[in-house]
Amino acid sequence: MLVKAFVVAMAADIARSDYAKPTLIRSRSREWLIACRWGPDGEYLSIATAGAMRDSHGLAAPDTIAPIHSLFGVLVSESEKEAASTFLLVRQLPLPIELAGTFFPADGYVLLQQRETISLVCKTRYSHSCGWLDGREVRKDIPDPAPSSAEAMAWHIEATCRNWIGEFIAGSMQHERRAIRATG
Repeated sequence: MLVKAFVVAMAADIARSDYAKPTLIRSRSREWLIACRWGPDGEYLSIATAGAMRDSHGLAAPDTIAPIHSLFGVLVSESEKEAASTFLLVRQLPLPIELAGTFFPADGYVLLQQRETISLVCKTRYSHSCGWLDGREVRKDIPDPAPSSAEAMAWHIEATCRNWIGEFIAGSMQHERRAIRATG
């Protein structure tokens, strides 16, 4: 059974590429993410950047990670048989949704898999302008960015769940993860 509510830390490999040609990789990094699924039917997913990974192994997330920039997705399909859910990322945050960190407008998709652990693959691109409102960073979508804009690029993300003190997993997967921790 798929878990419809969780907050987990994930170790991520992120490749940044050209907005107009997403196959052209410009840089790579390893970062912590915080993934959160919620809603009455588990229909929302947020993925927040939470800082660079200092330890290349990333066996456990640091206690102090916190959301920086948050992508937001809406459930588009789900398969119990495949243990997978697909979410579409959005460029405008629906009201009354509020996110931790700064909303990061983007389009693309997230394939969330729940097998032995929670993992995801995300393909997205974004173009936005940055500003400030009431002392908080704000990013607004730009639908047709200028060529080679510094605020327009694509991301390829692959991430897997890691142990973290801030973790919450509803249902049976929580018991399985506790059993895995106890034996390993």
